Amino acid sequence: MSREEVPLGAMEKCEGDFHTKRITKAFHTPGPTPYPTLHHTLTTLDYPSSVIHRMPDHEGAARVRIDLRFMGGNLVLEVTATTKGVQVDPFGASEQSELKVTDVKRKPTP
Repeated sequence: MSREEVPLGAMEKCEGDFHTKRITKAFHTPGPTPYPTLHHTLTTLDYPSSVIHRMPDHEGAARVRIDLRFMGGNLVLEVTATTKGVQVDPFGASEQSELKVTDVKRKPTP
């Protein structure tokens, strides 16, 4: 079972862009966002709690992964609440049912 990030197809990249804009718009106020607020806002955007997975904070910023893998898709979103708003990074994870998105090792961003 691969725990490495996998490439996204063209359709998944487009979906990732859509979700990125949608989530970024919901967090229009800069400033620290604690995990409970991050989670609450995402659930008000109709992301079910069951697909939102808390990750260790990144440099003090709350971070979650939203598992959008469905019917052969690989799309996962990593959402980090920075002091300037949220940063949303779409990435791919194998759709293997036993693979948890929290276990996927991300490639470093250049």
